[in-house]
Amino acid sequence: MPAPARQHQPSGDPARRPRTPLHPALLVAAGAVVVEVLALAGVVVLYAVEVVGGAARDAVGATATGALAAALAVGLALCARFLVAGRRWARAPLVTWQLFQIVLTAPLARGPLWWVAAVFVALSLVAAVCLVSRPVAAHVEDDGAAPPAL
Repeated sequence: MPAPARQHQPSGDPARRPRTPLHPALLVAAGAVVVEVLALAGVVVLYAVEVVGGAARDAVGATATGALAAALAVGLALCARFLVAGRRWARAPLVTWQLFQIVLTAPLARGPLWWVAAVFVALSLVAAVCLVSRPVAAHVEDDGAAPPAL
């Protein structure tokens, strides 16, 4: 009796890879992104309270900014989730966000909220270094999946 034919299984398919413990660099990067998502959620709540309470000078602008922060929070959360799942495409938007966040929060360092800038710049630097580290790159190596269609 002939042996059954072996089916080809791509080595990069995350669903078929054996489960291994997640590297601390991956967990730090994902944790930093979760902190950033929670901060963005706080911004959304603040804008919503301002608009609903009537304290916003420009309700349309505040609503648009709150909606943009909400969309960014959802996008970052999804990217972090897919990064942990081993999807290679999720790393690029997360690294890009870390660089944007450094540029966007650096001007706060000159005012009374300098400590907020320091916290978020440090958080972004730690996340960016972890995201481009060798263990995270190995975790997402050749997953064989394309990014989801919009």
